[in-house]
Amino acid sequence: MLLARHGQTEWSRDGRYQGRSDAPLNAHGEAQALQLGLHLRGLDIDAILTSPLRRARETAEQVAGLLGLGAPLVDTRLVELDYGAWEGLTQCEIRLRWPERLRQWKRAPEWAAAPGGESLGRMRERMRAFFLDPMWATHCGGRVLIVSHSGPIRVALLEAAQRPLGIFRRIVVPTASVHGLCLHRHAASFALATPSTEQKPCVLQ
Repeated sequence: MLLARHGQTEWSRDGRYQGRSDAPLNAHGEAQALQLGLHLRGLDIDAILTSPLRRARETAEQVAGLLGLGAPLVDTRLVELDYGAWEGLTQCEIRLRWPERLRQWKRAPEWAAAPGGESLGRMRERMRAFFLDPMWATHCGGRVLIVSHSGPIRVALLEAAQRPLGIFRRIVVPTASVHGLCLHRHAASFALATPSTEQKPCVLQ
């Protein structure tokens, strides 16, 4: 199984919290999606699942077209973390308006959240539900590409490595990067394909 982050948007380029806001890919992001599809050729991918947000769907559709696959399957559990009132703002802007809330988020992201937003603990539960879904039985023996966002991918990598959510921001997930995971089909868990995946993602510039 491969996890890929969507291509660049104007907000990701500018360092703005995107969350559930539905920004499209920019020109560079479209080029990244094309490069991603070309990079994945020859890997025998037989299915693509994607977040419903436009930036992920556009990336997944571009890749599916290049790989000769059908339309990607949309799964709402792959959506980005909800950043509530922080969406569209940079961290500097957030620090000016919610300094204490931002400190709480950095110190205890498992429980703290943006005003009107979602905690990492809540997102971890939906990612666990996604990876432990019985639907994975239909993909046994095949390679699946999941197109999502930095938040869900970071949480998946931390869960797989059995590491705490408190180090969430240390996990680097650039736009159009690819990370490998493998599922334990007969256990209520999943694990990293290689120990170095989270440290050395394949990044398409």
